[in-house]
Amino acid sequence: TLFGSIYALSPGGAQLAAVIAAAVTALVLAGSRPLLLTTLEPALAALRGVPVRLIGPGFLAALAAVTAESTQAVGALLLLGLIAAPAGGAHALTARPFAGLALAGGLAVAAMWGGLALAYAVPALPPSTAIIAIAAGAYGVCGLAARRRR
Repeated sequence: TLFGSIYALSPGGAQLAAVIAAAVTALVLAGSRPLLLTTLEPALAALRGVPVRLIGPGFLAALAAVTAESTQAVGALLLLGLIAAPAGGAHALTARPFAGLALAGGLAVAAMWGGLALAYAVPALPPSTAIIAIAAGAYGVCGLAARRRR
């Protein structure tokens, strides 16, 4: 569970994971504006009729579904690193929500591809270690860039 294995998934399990990922992605995209408003200004969201009490648990359930499904393939450690480090780096660089989402996604994809390429180039290096090292390095670079900019 800590490290996961993509080879442990059966073809049916992989299809189920893809369906769950697509469903959660569609759900979060459909509710992105109320979710953003509830996150930034809960009082204003309540005044506009957004079900504020349901948004938080709903988003948590969506995150739990994706986490539970992807832990089998990538492991809890890699998943935590790919959620936290790119988001923290993006948060250090921008306060704009959609720019932060795009930047965090780009940092996560770059860490994934960079880590896989590094693990391919250095056969003794496990891919998960390389991916987390690049994600943590990107977080550090983003923190330094934000500090320098201030």
